Amino acid sequence: MGVRADVQMTVKFGDVMESILAGTVQGMNQAGELLLAKTQEQVPMDEGTLASSGTVVQAKTIGDPVQVVYDTPYAARLHEHPEYNFSTDSNPGAKGKYVEDPAVENRKAMGDVIRSSAQRGQISG
Repeated sequence: MGVRADVQMTVKFGDVMESILAGTVQGMNQAGELLLAKTQEQVPMDEGTLASSGTVVQAKTIGDPVQVVYDTPYAARLHEHPEYNFSTDSNPGAKGKYVEDPAVENRKAMGDVIRSSAQRGQISG
């Protein structure tokens, strides 16, 4: 004696896609926070002024960029001149390229954060 069961499922692709995109944006923002934390390990300390100016401008939609911003008049100058002799008294990792280098060094980890969040969005959708 056999048993037969018919199962029907309706998936609205738009809803699933919306969930994936929302998860992706959330992951992008989390990756930005991760990068900010990594930059703090290398940012030259100026009694905390430069380091404390670091923020993440988060994305609201999939087309928005996520930006790690250091907002002092000298932030770009210090970033672009790795040849400067940075004091390592307050921060042993202090150096120039304090955003660029961590971004390159941690690109896989940031990609993993985004991918994981997008997949969670797909599962929950």
